[in-house]
Amino acid sequence: NEVVPASELSYIFGNPPFIGARVMSKEQKAEVKEVFGNIKQVENFDYVCAWYKKASELMEANRLIKTSFVSTNSISQGEQVSILWKPLMEKGFHINFAYRTFIWSNEAKNNAAVYCVIVGFSFDNKCKFIHDRIDDEDIFMPASNINGYLKNGKDIFVESRNKPLC
Repeated sequence: NEVVPASELSYIFGNPPFIGARVMSKEQKAEVKEVFGNIKQVENFDYVCAWYKKASELMEANRLIKTSFVSTNSISQGEQVSILWKPLMEKGFHINFAYRTFIWSNEAKNNAAVYCVIVGFSFDNKCKFIHDRIDDEDIFMPASNINGYLKNGKDIFVESRNKPLC
């Protein structure tokens, strides 16, 4: 809102830094904690999660905004799914499209390939598709609902437990 008021935005898109939870600087860890507050699992968030949270705050001020980020695929795997996506989906956000895991590399010296996804989300529950690459062919699949694991299915969340199921 300090740069552009939410009321004047239509889209937010970007390529947040790919910084894992275990390699962030102290300053970056403090920024993520500031964005999420004192939730127990904040130490397990990658830096990109803060971008999703900040975007969602602007989107709550203007429910017409649509957002898309290129992210590390960690946001669609393991414990980050339930602690990032569950609160967003409970507020009414929907994943509109997903480009499932692909390798992003560049021509820089000491190039490190990163496993990425592209996720578009909004309050709009329309226009859903999942992109996948199968046998070097791009496949676009319609989806009725895209969950936090970037699958066409119900919004389910696998969460850690202190007690066994049975």
